[in-house]
Amino acid sequence: MMRSRFRMLALAALALAVFAIATAAPAADRARKKGTASPEVKATPAPDAATAEMLRLAAPGAAHEKLKAMEGRWKAVQKSWFAPGEPTVSEGVSENRLIMGGRFLEQRYTGTAMGQPYEGYGLTGYDNKKGEYTMLWIDNMATSMMTGGGSMDATTGELTMKSTGDGPDGKPTEFKMVTRMVDPTRHVFSMYTTVDGKEQLMMEITYTRM
Repeated sequence: MMRSRFRMLALAALALAVFAIATAAPAADRARKKGTASPEVKATPAPDAATAEMLRLAAPGAAHEKLKAMEGRWKAVQKSWFAPGEPTVSEGVSENRLIMGGRFLEQRYTGTAMGQPYEGYGLTGYDNKKGEYTMLWIDNMATSMMTGGGSMDATTGELTMKSTGDGPDGKPTEFKMVTRMVDPTRHVFSMYTTVDGKEQLMMEITYTRM
């Protein structure tokens, strides 16, 4: 009698176990479909050397921080020497701001040039991989982009960049662009061109903080 009862209890326990296993899988599937299942915890893999280097090169640093000095709204007085004699003088407004997480200084310039409405757009950044400052400039007086690169003097903070483009006569020429911070309220941009092997000042813009 005892053996029969024990056997019956064992069979009942086995039946309950089989029932529990049979119903557990569909319930888990339903939970996954409803999004209520507990998410699996996965360890975040450590970045490999290539990924770590990519992240380092993508991060803004001290070189980008120096561009903050030119953020803000500025009154611009431009002098241009397109011909011998006194320069042509015009005025404009430049609005500068750091974009892309502090990686680039964006410049939007509006004013006049040679008696015509003038609009310009520029980007200045620092390329961590190349180890140099870079620039891009477009305006409504050309269909080409001016690009260049250069360095900043560690002592004076003077930024010098060079580019090649069309000169006043339409011929390819080399340009040198120098930005000098006078004080927190004023900086001066000078552009030089090379004519017959000699460097000549062709434009000077004085920016005063508004």
